[in-house]
Order: sequence, then C-alpha cells, then structure tokens
Amino acid sequence: MLGPRLLAWLRACAGLAACGCAGAAPAWSPAELALLGAGSGPMPIVKLDLARPDPASVLRQRALPVRPGEPALAPLAQRMRATLEETGGVGLAAPQVGVSRRVVLVRLGTRPAGQGTHVEIFVNPTIDWSSDETDDDYEACLSIDAVGGLVRRPRRVRLSFDAPDGDRRRTIALDDWDARIVQHELDHLEGVLFVDRLLGALLPLDEMRRRRDEGHRRRGWLPAQAAPGP
Repeated sequence: MLGPRLLAWLRACAGLAACGCAGAAPAWSPAELALLGAGSGPMPIVKLDLARPDPASVLRQRALPVRPGEPALAPLAQRMRATLEETGGVGLAAPQVGVSRRVVLVRLGTRPAGQGTHVEIFVNPTIDWSSDETDDDYEACLSIDAVGGLVRRPRRVRLSFDAPDGDRRRTIALDDWDARIVQHELDHLEGVLFVDRLLGALLPLDEMRRRRDEGHRRRGWLPAQAAPGP
C-alpha cells in the first residue's frame, strides 16, 4: 500500500507528465514513474548477457535529459544511492537501474585508498574538456557479470553538470581514478559499455582485480602487500 507522501509525489509527477511542462527534458513516462514508485530501497541492476546481447536493452539507449528540481529526481537519486551502497560499487548510472535518464552517482576519493570518500550526483553531465594524456587501467561493470578488462581513457577531465535542486550549472575537475569512473558512467548515458572500449581480451573478474590492484600498488594508490613470512 502506498503511503500519503509517495502518493503525493506520484500525483505531482503525473501532473508534470500530463502538462508537458518538463521544458527541454521529455516528460517522465508512466513506466518510469511506476518503477520509481514501487519502493524506496535498492533497485535491481539491469544486466547485459554478453552471450545473447539485447540491442533494445536500456543499456544500449541514449539516455534522456532531466529537468533539475522536478519531483521524480529526488526518489531516483535516493534509490540509486541505496543501490550503490548495497552493491559496494564506485559508480552507477540511471540506465543501470532501468531508468533511461541522464543521472549518475560516483563515489569520489576511492584512490589513493585511505582518504575520505563521498558520493556525488551528476545531473545532465557533460565532459567539457579531456586531456590528451591517457591512461590504461582495468574496469568492470555492475551490469556485466564475472569479467573485466583493460580500457584506455583520458587521465583528466572537466565535467559540467546540473545541481539536483536546479540551483545552477556547476563544474568539477577530476583526474586519475575519479576521472575514469566518471567517464565509465557517462558512457552508460550514451549506450556505451566498457566492453566496447577494450584493449585486448576480457578477463575473469578475479584476474582483472589482481592486475588492477597490482598496478594501483605500483602507483602508491594501495598499500604494498606484506612480504611472505619465513
């Protein structure tokens, strides 16, 4: 049974959809509103089966823009945050939870390890600048099970995005691992996955993590492994 606050939210969203007052952003569909209104906790992750890929999957669509401050954005962000926490991931794009909208969450500060981390929400994000200097590193994805691989990306980016409350357009400069995560998540908004950018073959997830962590130790991003005992 839906509570009064959720019912009020659904009515507000339905009103926006009916009047078409979402500005440049397309109105939220009844299916999107029903998905968001189905609960308040984590959402199922949409998966891509590499053996039988579905070209019509939401993961292969270009996501639609969002009007900052509209009623559907708050519950989407809340449920995406709950999903990110449950999965232990470092980034999540709205298409990965079945909502084809230009919203991503990224946990910044995970490398170097040991510093404080925090989750940022980026609404209608765009990369305004990227460095000519590139970096090769290993990636995986919550939407693709059991494998990972090596991907080349610009080492530094400058991102612009809308504040969720519609206050103003903002910018942020990111480098290294944070820049990589943001680029991975923004790819999702274009229907692009890390497997489309592979350098070499896919690897089993455990081997990918071993190689990634080995590289991160060389960079000083992770503590060195203790030497084996006598």
